[in-house]
Amino acid sequence: MAGIYIHIPFCKTKCHYCDFYKSTDFASRPDFLTALKLEIEARKDELSGEKIESIYFGGGTPSVLKVSEIRQILEKIFANYSVSEQVEITMECNPDDLSAQFLNELKASPVNRLSIGTQSFNDRDLKSMNRRHNGNQAISAVKAAQEAGFSNISIDLIYGLPEQTLEAWQQNVEKAISLNVQHISAYHLTYHEGTVFYDYLKTGKIKELPDDLSFDQFKILKQELERADFEHYEISNFAKSGLYSRHNRAYWERRSYLGFGPSAHSFDLKTRRWNVSSLRKYLQAFELNSPYWENEILSDQDQYNDYVITSLRTIWGISSNYLEQNFESRFQLHFKNEAQQFMETKHLKVEAGSYRLSTEGLFISDKIMEQLLYVED
Repeated sequence: MAGIYIHIPFCKTKCHYCDFYKSTDFASRPDFLTALKLEIEARKDELSGEKIESIYFGGGTPSVLKVSEIRQILEKIFANYSVSEQVEITMECNPDDLSAQFLNELKASPVNRLSIGTQSFNDRDLKSMNRRHNGNQAISAVKAAQEAGFSNISIDLIYGLPEQTLEAWQQNVEKAISLNVQHISAYHLTYHEGTVFYDYLKTGKIKELPDDLSFDQFKILKQELERADFEHYEISNFAKSGLYSRHNRAYWERRSYLGFGPSAHSFDLKTRRWNVSSLRKYLQAFELNSPYWENEILSDQDQYNDYVITSLRTIWGISSNYLEQNFESRFQLHFKNEAQQFMETKHLKVEAGSYRLSTEGLFISDKIMEQLLYVED
């Protein structure tokens, strides 16, 4: 089973933390939609008829499109690919885009899962992130989606924000639980170079939250969501039983997927491909019939590192059997030697033949992954 990702690059405003490719050039929207549909059709043979299990509209802000435009994109996919009857079709949405009319039209389309970018229910947090909505709008958007008939809803939260207190974070988590959604993605703020927050940090306008306070916020998140019967199935993702994101699992379980649109990535188990991160260059490529992507064939080392990074993030962990059956002894030996130190500090544990992160390990996962990666001397 495979997946499809569609990158909709348009944003009305740029959030201070976001480093995804985005554009405020809405005048290019018609040309973008034309080029996107051309790309979808041109790449129809790349999956060799493999069934599409998930389709994901990300961005940017997909909810700035009209529902009729979303339908046109889906019609092009259905016409050119073998799509499962039980396909999961997710659309990322900003709360302030979710009017009752928009939601009712969307519910009548094939889209059956929403990912709503609430980020916080605290107005101070939202203002600092330069979000377009306030806390009440975030709550209203989720409730409106439920009233429209959507029964598979994910919301996003961000913690580790500058000056964010434990009390404020606790209230955010409690509010998220009270909304009776099926999935919650919670991400620790990362200061990506090129973002406003990164510049603020470097100039001293804001200060990074201390690690111990961030860890306390993570513990609150994990404790409260698990108490509310959410399953912590990946570092940043929690879901009600049976409602894990199929699309994200395709990434973590190393399944094939195609990415359409500027900056979108694709993976066929042996090769990675990425489209140019420029709407202008993406459109020009279709005008000139020239390449708009680059790719690389993954070496054995790349394959091992890719498996470590994707698998360790999940509750399924890194399988000893998989390592032995798929990688040379040098990779196996390196993994066992590097993993030992984290076993001793109890950041890693072994259960049923798989290496998994402990609660403490989850919070320093980037450091652990860096040590487990194989790098030639």
